[in-house]
Amino acid sequence: MDSKDVELLMMAQYEFPLVDRPFQEMGRALGLSEDEVIDRLRRLAEVGVLRRIGSVMNYRARGLEAALVGFSVPEDRVDAVAADINRDPMVTHNYLRDYRPYNVWFVTKAKTADELEEKVRSIAERWGVDYVILYSLRTYKLDVRFDLYEGISRSKSGILPENPPPIENLGIPKEFYSKVRSIPLVAEPFREAAKVLGKSVGEALDVLRSLIDMGVLRDFHASLDGEALGFKENAMVVLRKPDCEEAARLRESTHVVLRNTVPGKWEYPCYFMVHARARKTIMERVAGRFADGYAMLFSVRDLLGGRAMAKRIESVSD
Repeated sequence: MDSKDVELLMMAQYEFPLVDRPFQEMGRALGLSEDEVIDRLRRLAEVGVLRRIGSVMNYRARGLEAALVGFSVPEDRVDAVAADINRDPMVTHNYLRDYRPYNVWFVTKAKTADELEEKVRSIAERWGVDYVILYSLRTYKLDVRFDLYEGISRSKSGILPENPPPIENLGIPKEFYSKVRSIPLVAEPFREAAKVLGKSVGEALDVLRSLIDMGVLRDFHASLDGEALGFKENAMVVLRKPDCEEAARLRESTHVVLRNTVPGKWEYPCYFMVHARARKTIMERVAGRFADGYAMLFSVRDLLGGRAMAKRIESVSD
């Protein structure tokens, strides 16, 4: 990538304009023509750096339960157990982490807590492994973006609304959500979404902004392949106190979630993620921020695969 590619990706992540012709506006800001912006973004998509530009749905608006699950898996069984976990199409993340007793960590969803617990229990019993289920009680932030200058994740400020309304109550065609999940790289990318609503592009963009404000959709921006850009390190930081608001204010944090504890097995109620090109960078940014105690669980290996993960997140929502 050249410097203009970097500028373009930073703007697409942090300042994507919700207007009729967003690529034209981006071009004006960066000294490029509309066609040059589109051509560059298409090339970045072709080489796997740009995954999509759009907004995915908050799973809570779909009425789903979500949980982070930790498995205690013997080293020689990690791949086999991971393959079994990944058969569940609702699994959106699955990592081997440098922590014991729980070293395999995955996120899954279900229509009910009973359904979620049953599918986790069945896998655990099949392999004879201990586990913890940590439900998402409150999500403060879901915002994975990469600062291409500093080499670390950097999210936008703000805390997500606690209880987004169910999509069934909004009277918006489901096709609209799919149209804005990943917009086409063309001069007028919102035209089809507006057509679904039977509205003008300007009116459709007002609907989009309203859904983001309500927390039904996440902020509209470019999603990048961090691994392709050298962001190969990530840590799950878990806090001994429920300081999720403080964690959400940390600009480097991405996912920030309040979860249940499991007495005698798991005593950390809040967790957040940080991504970087170097492990040292993560350690320096987190060190000293949480005096009451925390643990850092660094990723050793992505057990689901980045592209598979991206596809599932788009279909299930994060």
